[in-house]
Amino acid sequence: MLCLACLGEVDGERATTGECPAGETCSAASPDGLTFVGRMFFDEPMLRLGPVLVGGTLDIGLRTREGAPLPDYVATSTGPALTVREGDSTFGPTTEEGDPLYPVEGYVTVRANRPGVSHVRIGDATSGELFDRLEIEAVELDSVAVVVAQEPEREALYAGCEEMIGVRLLADQSDVPLRGFDEGMTVSANGQPLVEEPLFWDCVVYDVGADESEVEVEVQVAGRTFRSTLPVVSLEAGASCPERAD
Repeated sequence: MLCLACLGEVDGERATTGECPAGETCSAASPDGLTFVGRMFFDEPMLRLGPVLVGGTLDIGLRTREGAPLPDYVATSTGPALTVREGDSTFGPTTEEGDPLYPVEGYVTVRANRPGVSHVRIGDATSGELFDRLEIEAVELDSVAVVVAQEPEREALYAGCEEMIGVRLLADQSDVPLRGFDEGMTVSANGQPLVEEPLFWDCVVYDVGADESEVEVEVQVAGRTFRSTLPVVSLEAGASCPERAD
């Protein structure tokens, strides 16, 4: 089942507790803290942002909770697990005209350097006083699962149909697989580079040829390459191609 809420919101530590975190000096310019906004998985709504795969990236949008403009800020990481820089493009999914579907007042790009936990810290550009911060985990990529996004239990693509291919990036966390983010992931099918489905960073769209018998999917993510093969079958008589999410 596709998750139609392609972006999620999480309150920062200051916004959640209503207090200035220990060891910090907080800015009066954002008394209620910040809301952090990030992409979700195509089939799994979450109440958190991240984790980010080591070698991968995640964009995080910023909004003030009181609706006031976000003052000039500086973005840093509180530890070596992450590197944080201010974003320089358009945040999140966009319209056909290139306008953001979810406007924010600023955003940062988080890169995971090594396994661990650090805070994304947003502070006043002049004084350095804290607006708010959010804990983000960095994890190592273990494996990649390629599925039919509309029907993950379906094991084959349909010939002659436009299909959504979903990619699950899995970290090795003992008995419980943990999914991670790398928004820099690229996907190709039978040698053809595929574009990200507009709403979902971890889905791509592929026009399956009527005469194809299988599709080799290549995923380049977190500095590594993974390959999977999906068989292709014909639709049953009278059946229509599955609809894509809009």
